[in-house]
Amino acid sequence: MTRRDVASHLFSCCDAVYRSLGESAPLLEDDAYVVRVHEMSRAFGALALAWREELGGASVEPLAQIESTIRASVAPDPSGALCLYAMSMVIGPRLLVSFRDARHWLGDDETLFALIDLSARVTVGELHRVANVVHEQADVDDPRWRHAARALVEELDASGNVDSFGISR
Repeated sequence: MTRRDVASHLFSCCDAVYRSLGESAPLLEDDAYVVRVHEMSRAFGALALAWREELGGASVEPLAQIESTIRASVAPDPSGALCLYAMSMVIGPRLLVSFRDARHWLGDDETLFALIDLSARVTVGELHRVANVVHEQADVDDPRWRHAARALVEELDASGNVDSFGISR
């Protein structure tokens, strides 16, 4: 795997989160969740721009598995709770593993290490912000919601993304 392959893949991941959350925010109903999803989209948009700049302005296709997971989280739950669950419990941890694994392929490339570290810090920060917002909202006690949440995990697992989004040692 080349330096460019790694950077393109991580750009694809960040761009998928940015685009999907940006499209989802206007569809949600809970004001606190709408704001959190919108702000998270902006944070990942800034990361996507940094990755694009690193690639000299190249474009990539957003990672389909991330897009489909976020879209699947919005349909059964217009409040936005499932979307935030998808980001904090399903997508976010896999992104963090992808960032960690990417370092293996880069040797001593300090420029990409810095961008990977920034991406990981932004991801962790956004996960903390989700926790803060969710903490102040009512609990979801609905078996259908739990089933939909489990289905998000199972779909990613079935696509081969059990731990990460495709960069592994």
